[in-house]
Amino acid sequence: MKSLFLRLLVSMWGTMVVILGLFAVIYAVAIPKDLNEGPRPFLVRMLTLRAEAALRCPAGAGGSCAEVLEPVDSRDDRVSVYRGEELVLGRPIAGAAAIQAEARSKPGGAALRSDDVDLTAVVLPSDPSLAAVAVGPVRSPWHFIIGLDTLPYRLGVIILVTGAVSFALARWLTRPLGVLRGATRKMADGDLTVRVSPELGDADGETIALGRDMDAMAERINDLVESHRRLLRDVSHELRSPLARLAISLELVRRKAPADVSPALDRIERETERLNAMIGELLVLSRLESAGAIESGEPVDLAGLVEPIAEDANLEGEDKGIRVEVHATPCRVRGDAEMLRRAVENVVRNAVRYSEPGATVDVRVTAVDGVAQIRVRDRGPGVPAESLDRIFEPFYRVETDRARSQGGTGIGLAITQRAVRLHGGTVEARNADGGGLELLLTLPLAS
Repeated sequence: MKSLFLRLLVSMWGTMVVILGLFAVIYAVAIPKDLNEGPRPFLVRMLTLRAEAALRCPAGAGGSCAEVLEPVDSRDDRVSVYRGEELVLGRPIAGAAAIQAEARSKPGGAALRSDDVDLTAVVLPSDPSLAAVAVGPVRSPWHFIIGLDTLPYRLGVIILVTGAVSFALARWLTRPLGVLRGATRKMADGDLTVRVSPELGDADGETIALGRDMDAMAERINDLVESHRRLLRDVSHELRSPLARLAISLELVRRKAPADVSPALDRIERETERLNAMIGELLVLSRLESAGAIESGEPVDLAGLVEPIAEDANLEGEDKGIRVEVHATPCRVRGDAEMLRRAVENVVRNAVRYSEPGATVDVRVTAVDGVAQIRVRDRGPGVPAESLDRIFEPFYRVETDRARSQGGTGIGLAITQRAVRLHGGTVEARNADGGGLELLLTLPLAS
C-alpha cells in the first residue's frame, strides 16, 4: 500500500474501530444486562413513586395531583394511571392498553416499547389492578448518534467524512512532493534552470528547506555544466588554429621530404583531418547543448531529406559492397533542416560503417499517430543490451577502440540525440530481430 491517501484513510478507520471496540467492552462490562432487557430500575421506581403520590392526593386537590403526573421539563415522561382500559388519572395515552397488557405479562411487571416515542408501563405494587403508563418525549435528533437503527447511516457518514478528510490531507501533504518530483524530472531531462522554492507556497518548513537545498544544488550543477561546455567550446576553438598551421607545415614538409617519408606524412595528414573533424563535431555538440528548444522553423520534407543522404552513404559503402535502401512516405516536420540532415546522416553513416560487407542498410520514413518515424537498421554485430542507452553519450565506446578502428569519433549519435530532442522528438536504439542495430527517430509532424 504505497498511496499516502490510502495509508491515512486506513489509519483513521483503524483508530475508529479501536475506539468503538473499547466502547463496546466498557458497555458490556460496566452496564448490567438487565438495563438492556427492559425499562431501567431507576425509571420504573420514578414512575411508581409519581403514580402513587398522585393517587394519595386529597380528593379535592385534583389540579395539584395532575401536576405530579406531568413532566417537569422536556426530558421527563408524562404519566397516566390506568385500571385496565379505564383512565384513572392523567391524560389519555395512545397505545396504553397494549403496553399495559405487556407489562402485566412480564415477571417484573414492567414493559418498554420504543418507536417514535418511548412508552413505559409499570404495574403498581400497592394496587396490582392499577398500572402507570408513561409516554416519553418525541425522540431527540441526537438519537441518530446512539440508536442502533441508524448504525448503517452513521457508518456511511464516517466513511464519507474520513475519506474526504484523508483525501484533502493527502493532497496537501503530497503537493510539495509533486513539485519536487516534477523538478527532478526536468533536471533529469537536462533543464538545470528549474527552481522549486517559489512553487512550494505554504508547505511545511522542512519541505521548504529541502526545496532551497534543491535549488542550490541545481544552480551549482548548472554552473559546473556551463563551465564544462564553455571549456569544451573554447578549447575546440583554440585547437583549430594550431591544426590549420599544422596542415600548412605538413604540405611544406611534403614538398621537401624524400619519397620514403611519404607514408608517414600521409598518416599524419589523416590523423590531422580526423582531429579536425572531431573538433568540428565538438563545436556542433556544444552549440546543440546550449541551444533552446526549436519552437518553430521551416517546413522540412523528411523523404526529400533522406534521399540525398542515402546517395552519399552508397558512395561511402561502395568499397564494401554495402547498399542503402530507402522506403519513404511523404512526411513533413517543422524545424532546422540542416540540423535534422546532420542528425539523420550520422545515423545512416554509422549503419554503413558497422554493417558487414555486402549487406543492406534499411531506411524507412513513415507517419504513425501524428508523428514521423525514421527507422535505420544496419546488418552489424549489434550492441550489448546494457549499452543501448549509453551509445548516445559523447565518446562512449561499446568496445575498446571499436569506433576508432572504424573511423568514428564517438560524437555522431550524441549530436543526433540532442538535435532530435531540440525538435521535440526522441531517439531509441534496440537490437533488431535477426541481428543488427535499429535506431528509431521520432519527430512531431507539422500541423
